[in-house]
Amino acid sequence: MSQSLSVSAARRRPAAAPAMISDRWFSILLIVPAMAVILVFALLPLAYALNVSFRFADLTRGGIGAFVGLDNYRAVLADEMFWASVGVTLKFTVSAVVLEMVLGIAIAFLIHGATVGKGVIRSLMVLPLATSAAVTGLFWRYLYDTQFGLTNYFLGLLHLPQPNWLGDYTIALWSVVLFDVWQWTPFVALIALAGLQALPKEPFEAAELDGASTFRVLRTLTFPMLKPVLFLVLVLRTIDSVRLYDAVAVLTRGGPGTVTESMTFYLYRTGLKLFRMDYASTMAIFFLYAMLVASLFALRPLLKQFSTRASEG
Repeated sequence: MSQSLSVSAARRRPAAAPAMISDRWFSILLIVPAMAVILVFALLPLAYALNVSFRFADLTRGGIGAFVGLDNYRAVLADEMFWASVGVTLKFTVSAVVLEMVLGIAIAFLIHGATVGKGVIRSLMVLPLATSAAVTGLFWRYLYDTQFGLTNYFLGLLHLPQPNWLGDYTIALWSVVLFDVWQWTPFVALIALAGLQALPKEPFEAAELDGASTFRVLRTLTFPMLKPVLFLVLVLRTIDSVRLYDAVAVLTRGGPGTVTESMTFYLYRTGLKLFRMDYASTMAIFFLYAMLVASLFALRPLLKQFSTRASEG
């Protein structure tokens, strides 16, 4: 009898709950794979490049050599070709980003005000972004060709001058800018369009009832409310433009001469053509430092605005 009572009591006893992992360890397990990828593909190469920048590393003379301190940094800072490539990069960045922002915002307003075909237009605008700059750069290189390029063909039909787009030092950089504007203006337009469609309608309806002009609505409502989106797009496009390499490598190879030689292409030529890995690593460290400082200063107002909104909410 006692044995049957003990068996029934054991059956009524609830089963032990399975061991649960804490939220802290669960979050750590989610982060570990991403941190491992960052460590292997970002931090370790960065540490190696930093080490090489303090050494003599001429691959034509035996590879990584002795520790030379800051000699590579002094040599790079005194290199006129390095500063010339920095000037080319800045000129390209300012020209391309300004044109892309102006054209992209204008196109976004046109699409936002359209009544039909918005979906088709958005789909077509994605096409320049669907392929890499290397592939589209080859396409544009044939368009710019002086013998059988379509650009000069149509200019000839109109009895207009047919320039050497990639061989004339006065317009070669502008040819690269034109290619970049064609490829990345849709990106700016699509982001700005998404921001326009996300704006609340109530303030605009109240401004319409008050009889506010279009210019006043744009100045006091649209652009102030759209400012965070446009500022973020501006920062992203600036960072990407400073990293210019694909378009130069495919279209001009830095020519004619060094007119279109950007900083990243000069870094590539120094490291993988001249095999001076010490100078190339030093330029990469300078480039990374400049981008980090610029990004921190650029994103500080935006991050401050987001933190203010979060605290108010």
